[in-house]
Amino acid sequence: MQRKLATALIALLLLAAIPVTVTADETKDIPTNAAETGQHDSLVAALAHAGLVETLAGDGPFTVFAPTDAAFAEAGIDLAEFNDDESNATLVDILTYHVLVGAVESSGVSDGLTVEMFNGQNATFTVSNSTVFINDAIVTTADVKSSNGVIHVIDKVLMPPQDVIEDIPTIASSTGVHNVLVDAIIQAGLLYTLSGDGPYTVFAPTDEAFTDAGINLSDFEGEEGAAALANVLAYHVTMGSVLSTDLSDGQFVTMLNQEQVRIGVTPGGVIVNDAAVTAADVVASNGVIHVIDKVLMPPEPAEGEICYNMETHTIVPGADQATCEGYMYLNNTEMNGQNYTGCYNTVTHQIDDVSEKVCGAYMWTAAVPIAMTAAATTIHNSLVGALGIAGLVDTLSGTDNYTVFAPTDEAFAAAGIDLTAFTTDEEIAALSDILLYHVVPGTIGSGDLADGANTVTAANGDELTITVAEGVVTLGTEAATVTLADVPASNGVIHVIDKVIMPPADVVEENETEEVPEVVCDLVIGITSDGYGFTPASEKIAVGDTVCWQWTEESMAHNVKEVDGMKSTTYVENGVYSGAAANTVDFHHTFTEDTTFYYACEPHISMEMFGKIVVGDGGVEPTLVDDEKEDKKDNNTPGFLGLTAIIATLGAVLFARMRQEDEL
Repeated sequence: MQRKLATALIALLLLAAIPVTVTADETKDIPTNAAETGQHDSLVAALAHAGLVETLAGDGPFTVFAPTDAAFAEAGIDLAEFNDDESNATLVDILTYHVLVGAVESSGVSDGLTVEMFNGQNATFTVSNSTVFINDAIVTTADVKSSNGVIHVIDKVLMPPQDVIEDIPTIASSTGVHNVLVDAIIQAGLLYTLSGDGPYTVFAPTDEAFTDAGINLSDFEGEEGAAALANVLAYHVTMGSVLSTDLSDGQFVTMLNQEQVRIGVTPGGVIVNDAAVTAADVVASNGVIHVIDKVLMPPEPAEGEICYNMETHTIVPGADQATCEGYMYLNNTEMNGQNYTGCYNTVTHQIDDVSEKVCGAYMWTAAVPIAMTAAATTIHNSLVGALGIAGLVDTLSGTDNYTVFAPTDEAFAAAGIDLTAFTTDEEIAALSDILLYHVVPGTIGSGDLADGANTVTAANGDELTITVAEGVVTLGTEAATVTLADVPASNGVIHVIDKVIMPPADVVEENETEEVPEVVCDLVIGITSDGYGFTPASEKIAVGDTVCWQWTEESMAHNVKEVDGMKSTTYVENGVYSGAAANTVDFHHTFTEDTTFYYACEPHISMEMFGKIVVGDGGVEPTLVDDEKEDKKDNNTPGFLGLTAIIATLGAVLFARMRQEDEL
């Protein structure tokens, strides 16, 4: 007690010892006295600019710590820069951080005293030797009395403390119950990622949850161990800031490793798979944290066969695992005496001009069916569209193995094939015949072909001659050349060719032409700007109208497939189908009877990308239709939080990026 009294006495004496060189009239208010000192012109101008003169001329009393003109100049404060509501609010915050409510004279100050300023934030006094500070500003003149308070002159402008929100790993490290999680993030090489901009949503298991799961970080050593650990952790992270209020019962959320978790909303709280959320909505600077009581274990990954890019939703045809995992982003990096910026592959030594995000999105994953693989190559949009029109997508997406000689978009263009011309049953049958002439039952790899002519029976029943000469493979009388061989698929193999080959019975005589009726679209449906909805999503048309679904070079692949009700995940057998999802689609269908037609985008059905068309009087409503209010919410059908969607069956792990970042 005696020590505190002594400290207060010293502070009082020090303040009393500060020379009073500022003249003041005790009958005048604070702003008037400040204006008459000759060294507070900047302060007075700032008070006027912020609209605080009338406040500080009021009854008060107030205590003002008044920075000099030199202090304002040193702080670099230019009132011309405070020219809108937001910046003026900042100026008000700064000025009111110099004001105390009440008249606090030097006798009321002690070392370590913390006071709440007019803006609601704290400032602290310090007594050091013969100097008195408020925060880091020196009190140069004390107790300048005015009619409504007191002024203390200071040599610096006080800047209000900034509220700092830490990033996800920093917050996790401070909870005291996430030590294992933080250690795992570091060990798996994810610290840089989860400290980045994001935003991310992390379902954070406690230390006890790791113990209950029997997870020992010492079991995850070396590159393979780190990759396996990264897979487990990535199953706890999704893109975007997803608050608890954004979650709904039965919702599926795609995590960073592209596997999905199921959300349950019960009276007892939120459940993620079988883990309970024990604390929700811990906001970080780059996302949000939800604490859970169990470690989420991802499904076992399938063996990799193709190189897939999660950002562009494309594959790298012909790439092996080493090439797929060899991408790394260079930022003005010196190599062989030159500086490079771009996506560098350590195996091929090629540099591509793509973004860092795209460069880090390559992953070695399981192959998918032929139709889906073709859609992901980016050079087979016409082929995929043709398969949809001919009704062959399901055939090439099943379990039976096929070999497909796949003409590129350029090949279709060179052949003059206009997919909008195939509208009648007869025309579609002719298209199917052409496509099946490119398909051979069974899997035929490039190594299975002997030199010379090889005759095989195509899926349309015609014989197809495959010739191997000096390492070059050609097909049919058109001598279509295989430009890329052995692109794996889960149900066979694809060989890319540079021409469309025509079945013997369907060879068109030279100069023979055929008039094709022009399609008239009564309703055109496209894709919303965020890529997760149809627009318009709900519409009425007349019987006999033709609806055209059209989009070009979308960032994600989409399609149209009939379902048996709004938001139903049950596809209608032999229903309307545009074919495998593609970035460019031009598909149409003419409705010939009263009905209500529901459809979905296959890759995004889990994100509720649905559409509805009422034809005529709508016919008989299916029993699975949701409330009509679902159709009145919006004319767009958004997906879940704009998450980066990928082909749903591509379940695998983003290992390459973490390895690349470690190499950098």
